[in-house]
Amino acid sequence: PISPITLSNLIADCFTARDTSFATMIGQSVQLCLLAIACDLSLSLPTCSTGEDCAVSAEQPKWSLVQSSTKTHPGPRASELEVGHQKPGLVGHILGDSLATKQPEEVQSTDTSLCSKDVFARPELCPAVCPYAAEMQNEFCHFRCVQRQDCGLLGTVQNATIPDDEIKVCRHCKVEACAKCVAAKPGDNSTKLERCVTCMPGYTLNEEGECDMKGISVFILIGVVGAVATVGVIWWYVTIVLKPCVNDDGIKEGLQGRHRMKLFPGGSDEPYPLTTNLMATNIAGPGTMAMFRYEAAVILWAVVLLLVWLGFAFFVSSDLLILGTRNASSPQLLCAVVAWGHARQMELIWTKVSWLSFAYVFSFAGAIVYGIQQSKMFARCNNEDATMPSFALKLTNLPIFNGSEAVEERLKAAVKVATGFEPLGVSVAWNYEGCEKQVKHALEAELDEDEPVEQTHAQEEDLGALGGLEKTITDKVLHAWHVHLDSHGDDHSSPEKIKQMLEGLKTTPTAFVVFRDQASREQALKAAIAKGGVEVNGEACPMETCCYAPEGLFWENFHVSPGTRGWKIALSTMALLASCCVWTFLLYIPYALYMSSFSFANGDEPGEFSESIFIVLVVGSQIGLFVVSSMGAKFAQFQSEDETQRTYTIFYNAALILNLVMDITLQTFLSYQQMVGVGAHVSDGRLLGSLSSFQEIFESYPIQKSVGKLLYVYCWPCTFLVPFMAEPFVAWLLPYFTAQMLVGANKKIRGENAVKAFELGEMEQGRYADIIFNVILVVCIPFISPAYLAWTFGALIVSHIYIYLFDQVKTLRYVVKFNFSGPDVHWLGMQLWAIPCSILAGALVFKANQMSADPHKLGSGFLQGEQLWYSIAAAFALHFVVHQCVLEFVVKPFSSDPGLVDDKTVTYDGAAKLNPATHFSTNPVHCLRSKYILKQNPPQVMYAPGKEHLMKLNPEIGACFQVEAKQLK
Repeated sequence: PISPITLSNLIADCFTARDTSFATMIGQSVQLCLLAIACDLSLSLPTCSTGEDCAVSAEQPKWSLVQSSTKTHPGPRASELEVGHQKPGLVGHILGDSLATKQPEEVQSTDTSLCSKDVFARPELCPAVCPYAAEMQNEFCHFRCVQRQDCGLLGTVQNATIPDDEIKVCRHCKVEACAKCVAAKPGDNSTKLERCVTCMPGYTLNEEGECDMKGISVFILIGVVGAVATVGVIWWYVTIVLKPCVNDDGIKEGLQGRHRMKLFPGGSDEPYPLTTNLMATNIAGPGTMAMFRYEAAVILWAVVLLLVWLGFAFFVSSDLLILGTRNASSPQLLCAVVAWGHARQMELIWTKVSWLSFAYVFSFAGAIVYGIQQSKMFARCNNEDATMPSFALKLTNLPIFNGSEAVEERLKAAVKVATGFEPLGVSVAWNYEGCEKQVKHALEAELDEDEPVEQTHAQEEDLGALGGLEKTITDKVLHAWHVHLDSHGDDHSSPEKIKQMLEGLKTTPTAFVVFRDQASREQALKAAIAKGGVEVNGEACPMETCCYAPEGLFWENFHVSPGTRGWKIALSTMALLASCCVWTFLLYIPYALYMSSFSFANGDEPGEFSESIFIVLVVGSQIGLFVVSSMGAKFAQFQSEDETQRTYTIFYNAALILNLVMDITLQTFLSYQQMVGVGAHVSDGRLLGSLSSFQEIFESYPIQKSVGKLLYVYCWPCTFLVPFMAEPFVAWLLPYFTAQMLVGANKKIRGENAVKAFELGEMEQGRYADIIFNVILVVCIPFISPAYLAWTFGALIVSHIYIYLFDQVKTLRYVVKFNFSGPDVHWLGMQLWAIPCSILAGALVFKANQMSADPHKLGSGFLQGEQLWYSIAAAFALHFVVHQCVLEFVVKPFSSDPGLVDDKTVTYDGAAKLNPATHFSTNPVHCLRSKYILKQNPPQVMYAPGKEHLMKLNPEIGACFQVEAKQLK
């Protein structure tokens, strides 16, 4: 085997030559990695002349961690020594922290000679006659045992004059949340040995020389309000649970309607089995298959990268699993850990560069291969199945018509003249802004007419104050569920009022033209393009294909012009930015100020309570941003669900990334300020506060440790676990049991209202936003110490396996039937994958530059200062642009027109017999016009999930779906 020195020289040769290109450097580091694995080396273990391992030689005593850090070749066994009694080997490093039972400084030395000499970071407590360890002024990591009155004297650090009886050291002045602290003079025996002169931002100085947090009353008020609200919700829920069940029929009707809303195989009355492979079985459109394939691909990606990293840990050094996570309970152990950690990290940095090289190439190449396969899948699904978009064309820029006109017939005639093909029908998008409630109530009344329910009228009782409050809350909940107990008997639902309302409506510039077969649709499109459009009232109206399923269209939004929608998107963006700022300044900054009171040194770190608050804040911010992003996407009033989900994904990811950057930057800065205040050292003995460049500061162990721990906690459990574990309770179980109690206690909730109370949730494609943000978080880990890499990737894998299984059950049992037919959201997911790949490219530049540095000097890489940060930004931007270009010009051509199918013999009637959701049945105004204006008999019935059995057959108007008697039973 090659010696470590020879290998170090090889690495040095790669990076000392300034004319060596970046690509050559990366290639050489990968070559070194492969060479090391092939030779089955332990890269950092020194060897004796006899070929034995020096660290375990019979002649060599067992080293402590601090002693090992001074050796020329610290080796992987340096971490096994007396700090925590780690087990040797990979398993020992994984389990060692939990198996540690005895810290080295629990043993007090009896060597009184330590009182008269300084020793390099001795691991035992000082003897009783001089019990305090004081750091020497001019010798890094050397300590002398002194008496209480000698702290700051005898050549020790002059401003470390505070004898700490807990950890038995002479320490610097340390007042919680203090920016500038003044310590007592050496030998001072007064009770107050330290006072704060200047507090950190967010704190005020009191008379005792301590810092009090500003605005604490605001947090107390928030806590009180939250507690009161929680007690109120619990009281209300207990109240409705204790009510007797008097409406079994309503519960039965609600549960029957809930069951009918689920996804069913064709011709079956039972839902798909839970073991259905949703990556290969098209149960709700190719977009659903693509989403599950995306989730599975991310899991596979994470597993491969984790296995490669564990391979480095197994074949090279298991120190890769602990570097950056070691705690130190005293200054002498801290400086030793810093020195050892930096030296070991620089020795093993080639492993990080090699792993990043593989991760970048694998992520980019894998993304392109995946994209090609999914583009082919969309094309194949659309070619195999004739869906409603296969028979429809979109007519735009239409002139405005009144509701009293026979608009549908006029457009049919215009299309026939322009193309030579008579369409089956035309579904016009109407502008019914301001009439949404009347339209909705009229359609609900149509459904209720087919399911008459005898309404009971109970005598009003005097409920009292608490009873009235309970009823008010209950009514609010029912209203949110669209349960309106007395809304269908008003004058708005009378035939005369409905007809009058419909005649007063105006059309939008959009209509959907439906043809009888695909061949005529294809020929009509060619003819319309050749003529420059369809002439309507002297205006040429373009005709184009449409790829969105009818059930995914928002007919109420077609009146919104592109210009208006642009302003709405801008307003939503500003609202999202404002939400991030409000959350940061009102809640996160006060928390960060509190956290900054910890020095992250000498065991002074936040406890479980502080981390619990952090989890609540992170999860709360994500929920808040989810709500604001969802509201912003809906406020933009897009014409389809796919466009809405696409915008939501962009909003949510952008907000989460912005929030992450603000949180981590603020916390890092405040932690840095506090560590400077307590005199934290870096690996070469300098004070952290003396570092002059951001590059040196970021590469230092204290900052790497602080940022690493914060990022890891941000990932797990804040982001990877808690929100997804809470989702089934909030989205499934709580609404279900609440509906059961409310319906059972009220005899008036029957029929359609009972079904609404038990209604299932809607399936959304916003999962892409969650996945991408999780991946972005995990690829930020390579910038910091190595140990967090394995843990974070492992947490990501566990979390995403749970997410996949959760979405599997959710799709098959707990959402209303849906159809994701368009590729837009999935395509956005592939585009957003460029972000983590770009981050990996930036991390590769950062670590490769660090590898070229002098191991004993921070920030001494080939690129320094602004050059380094500009190079990282350039690598990020370059990859992002290249990634998008490859997707656009290489991947996208594998897609084809989603409207074309191989079997041209399939007709609209044949496809519509299997699909109740058409461009006619999903259009609310068209369904009402069918009955009240066009006088069609039977009229077109509005499609509602779970209500398909109410639809009536009339092939002449495009109503071809009818539930068979067996299915109805």
